[in-house]
Amino acid sequence: MAWAAKHNPKARLTIRVGSGKKTYLSHSRDVATNAHMTLTYGIKMVASKSDPNYICNWLTSREVHERKYYDGQINLLNVLAHTMAHEFGHFVQVILGRRYDGSVHNQEFYVILDRIHASGEGDKIRDALHRNCLLHGIDLSKFSASREGLNLLSGKLANGEKPLGMREIYRHQQLWFRDPKMHAVGPVRVKEKRRTKIIVETVAEPKRRWEAYPAGFTTTQP
Repeated sequence: MAWAAKHNPKARLTIRVGSGKKTYLSHSRDVATNAHMTLTYGIKMVASKSDPNYICNWLTSREVHERKYYDGQINLLNVLAHTMAHEFGHFVQVILGRRYDGSVHNQEFYVILDRIHASGEGDKIRDALHRNCLLHGIDLSKFSASREGLNLLSGKLANGEKPLGMREIYRHQQLWFRDPKMHAVGPVRVKEKRRTKIIVETVAEPKRRWEAYPAGFTTTQP
């Protein structure tokens, strides 16, 4: 806050807990005259990130994984600590005048976020959060993501397989639907490749066709 006061002496930050999932920074459009901002942490956001099956669905988890914050390790401690760094990054972004209409998670924001972690501030946030939670008997580092969630975060399918892409598809190739609801269809053959989708037709009669993304198919019979 001392740093923010140097850039804008009117800067104020209030932190509150919201009843929903949304976690966000709210501020006036003209921070030059009114720089009192409010950072809201949604209590349901914390609950969602505590769930091994949902933690990887969040942008903050993808940032930890892709940008290798905290060595890219996905657990509740790292993701919540990064959530705090992420939201404070928006506060800095506004103070510096780098948050624009329709452009929030822009390149300038990620420069700020990278600096927060590179400077060691991200580690300080995590250490403080960890200590305070341990005082209440809660070890956030014990809450980890499910294997299925980590697979999806890495661009794989939930079962760990690499999804089919257009490069792996060729005409007359035999495939099967991944969706269990479509298993009764049996094998299908590729009739046509389009820009991002393929046209498949049943092997068995009567012939039926579908247009779908390659990732929805497998080369092995379910």
